Amino acid sequence: MKIKSLIIFLFLIEAALIVNSCSNEGSSNDENLVVQNSTPAEVSPPSAANLLYPEKDEICQTGISVSDRQAKVNFQWNASNNTDSYDLKITNLKNDQLTNINSISETSNEVTLDKGTPYSWQIVSKRSGTSETATSSSWKFYLSGEGLSNYPPYPAELISPTSGKSFASSTNSVELSWEGSHPEGELITYTLFFDNLDGLQEPLTDNKNITSKSKIVDVDSGNTYYWRVKTTDTNLNSSYSQIFSFIVD
Repeated sequence: MKIKSLIIFLFLIEAALIVNSCSNEGSSNDENLVVQNSTPAEVSPPSAANLLYPEKDEICQTGISVSDRQAKVNFQWNASNNTDSYDLKITNLKNDQLTNINSISETSNEVTLDKGTPYSWQIVSKRSGTSETATSSSWKFYLSGEGLSNYPPYPAELISPTSGKSFASSTNSVELSWEGSHPEGELITYTLFFDNLDGLQEPLTDNKNITSKSKIVDVDSGNTYYWRVKTTDTNLNSSYSQIFSFIVD
C-alpha cells in the first residue's frame, strides 16, 4: 500500500512539472510575439522635388513689384513622393546671403527679394519619422531691376579646394577650380585673385583673362591662402565670387 501511494505521489509531481514547463514555454512565445509586433514599420525616405518657377537661368523675372528696390517672387515646384514638408533655400549670389523658409506644406511660396540681383534656389524634401532628406537641383535666375537690360555674368561658383581645407606641409602646389556661366550665354573670362592676406590683393598678370576654369598655384607650408574669381563678359560687365581659404600645414 505504501509503495502504491509513493508511485501515485511521484506521478503527480511529474505531471505538475510537465504542465509548468508547457506553461512557461507558451508564456515565452507570447513575449516573443509581443516584441516582434512592437517593431515599428520602416518609413520610406522622401524623394527630390522638381523645380518649376522661376525657371532655370531666367533673366527677365520681374515678380510683383512692392517698391523701387524689391519685388515678390512666387517659387513653385512639383510635389515629391513620401514628403510631408519642404524647406526653400534661396541664395543671394551677390553677397552669398542665404534665406531659409522651413516647413512649407504646399508646393509654392512667395518671397520678397531685392531687384537687380542674381539668385539661386533649391528645395529640400522632408518626412516625419525619418531623418533622411532629399535635395532638388539648384537653379539660378536674375530678378530684374529698373534700367537693367544688359545682365552681368553669374558670380563664379568655387569648387575646389573647399573653404577651410587643410593640406599637408609637403604640399607645394594646389589646383583651384570653379564653375561660371552667363544668363545670356555670352563669352566670359576669369581673373583669379590669390594671396595669403585676404583674397583682395592685385592679381598676377598670368591670373588675368583666364578662359579655363582651373589654375594650379604654388604654395608654401605654414600659410593660409585666400582666393576668389572675377568673371567678365564681352561687354565688360563683371561679378565676383565669394572668398575661399585653405591652409598648408
